[in-house]
Amino acid sequence: MSRLGSSRTVIGVDVGLRTIKAVQLTPSAGGYRVSALSLLPRPEPEKEVCLADAQALRKVLRRQGFSGRRIVVAAPEERLVRAALELPSKVAGAPIGQIVRMELSRLHNIAPDSFEMAYWEWRTPDGAKPMTRTLAIGCPHDAANSVLDVFEAEGFDVVALDVRSAATGRACEPLLMPAPQITAIADLGWRSTTVLFVCGRSLLYERLMEGISMAELIDKLTEAFGITSEAAQHVANTVGLATDQPVNGIDRETLDAVGKHLRSHFDGLLSELRAPFSYVNHQFPGEGVKRLLLIGGGAAIPRLSSYMHDRLGIEVRPAALSDLVNTPVELLAKAGNPAMTTAVGLARFGGAGG
Repeated sequence: MSRLGSSRTVIGVDVGLRTIKAVQLTPSAGGYRVSALSLLPRPEPEKEVCLADAQALRKVLRRQGFSGRRIVVAAPEERLVRAALELPSKVAGAPIGQIVRMELSRLHNIAPDSFEMAYWEWRTPDGAKPMTRTLAIGCPHDAANSVLDVFEAEGFDVVALDVRSAATGRACEPLLMPAPQITAIADLGWRSTTVLFVCGRSLLYERLMEGISMAELIDKLTEAFGITSEAAQHVANTVGLATDQPVNGIDRETLDAVGKHLRSHFDGLLSELRAPFSYVNHQFPGEGVKRLLLIGGGAAIPRLSSYMHDRLGIEVRPAALSDLVNTPVELLAKAGNPAMTTAVGLARFGGAGG
């Protein structure tokens, strides 16, 4: 038997559109401690996962304190199939998993044996309803194999492909409201925003909002001010949503203009969020959504949490790696990036012994 904290988890690898996030943890009393982490640009951004990604990751792991080659990778989001189902609470004969598989197959017109899947059931606390709400997600074998081949070609031992939403919910466990209260998690990504709703250990519902993205915001700032996208990203992450105080010598006119663009963008997001919030509060009776966690690159915008809190009327806070696991002082700067959050959940997939 190994001593507590003497072994590490697998390495969680989250390949986004523009960056690769990697995290490895060590079990410690009451939770986990960060052992190593890295965020690196993708060699070929906004493309499917390729050999260049695995090669870049391998080189970084050598230098930044990671141990071993066992990894858990996020399954390719663009290839996943999803369904929100209502199934009988009691079914004679066939196991519920078989019914879920057949429904995914029927809805997406794919062979029942052509994908792996995960599903989460939610029942009313008193068990009174005859129907059980089920969220199901499947990954086609060809999509899984393409990712496995890339990393295994570079000598990695891929323990599992995990669904990003499952990994995100697992990572955010320390900040989830206790059931029957519901926690929403908004991933403010580069090309889209995804909102996930969690109650206890069950994923209830998720909604993809492709029209709301950080790329859209950065493009608007780039055009408005005639600056590069890198400079626009820096301005957004520096100025944020409250412009009543001077910021790094930026003049008042510029502050007001930047603030206007940011408020317009996030007002659009808030408007889009109202429909899924209303749906979840109506479909999943209980205490409703009580907290919103922000992750992804957009969650780094200063004062975004307070801005959204004032308009939604619920608690809103970022969920960065440093909010979820114990973090050594020397890694705090990197760990404060909310884009690293999902990689934490991937690292926790395999437990200790990575």
